[in-house]
Amino acid sequence: MLRRLFEAYLRRRFAWLLALLLAAIGIDPVLEASGVHGTALEWMLGFGLLAAAAGAWRSRGARVLVPSLGAFLVLGAVLHVARFGPGPSLAPAVLGGAGLAMAAFLVNGVLAEGPVDMERICAALCVYLLAGIAFGGLFAALDAIRPGSLTGPAPIGLDGAVYFSFVTLATLGYGDIAPAASATRALAVLEAVFGQLYLAVLIARLVSLYARER
Repeated sequence: MLRRLFEAYLRRRFAWLLALLLAAIGIDPVLEASGVHGTALEWMLGFGLLAAAAGAWRSRGARVLVPSLGAFLVLGAVLHVARFGPGPSLAPAVLGGAGLAMAAFLVNGVLAEGPVDMERICAALCVYLLAGIAFGGLFAALDAIRPGSLTGPAPIGLDGAVYFSFVTLATLGYGDIAPAASATRALAVLEAVFGQLYLAVLIARLVSLYARER
């Protein structure tokens, strides 16, 4: 029974991960607005790390299940302690580092040899969402280390930094939150350039190859 469920998961692993990341981005602000100050974003990203590693590619999925489970537990514990501990900059920094590591892990699979199917496209989209979350963690860490690195109408925090990250990634430029330090400005430029090149080159190429193979 468990084996059949795991095999079914492997067939749509990155579609599930894409849905999980979208939920992680949307659930945390809803919880915060409801007065529930939890760590939904961090824990769901940790579970996403487990989900991606456990079913990375069928030939290696079973062998990375146990170490990825350990990584998920360690990541969740570190983020929980950091969020409520004395170091306010540690949690977003760990979140940013974990997100970038997970994105790099998935890029390796996206660029691997093999047919371009919907799962590969979902994996590539997961990289885009992970980049937004990871840069948000880095922005929040910089603002915690040096207050005022991000300016806005209210205290920024992790949720505000993730919001600013996706606004920058999509080059929307609302202007309600703005980088005020050289480090955050450089990071914003890097993220904006990455977002445009990633969508224009990699995603467009994968979609065209998928249509051609179909």
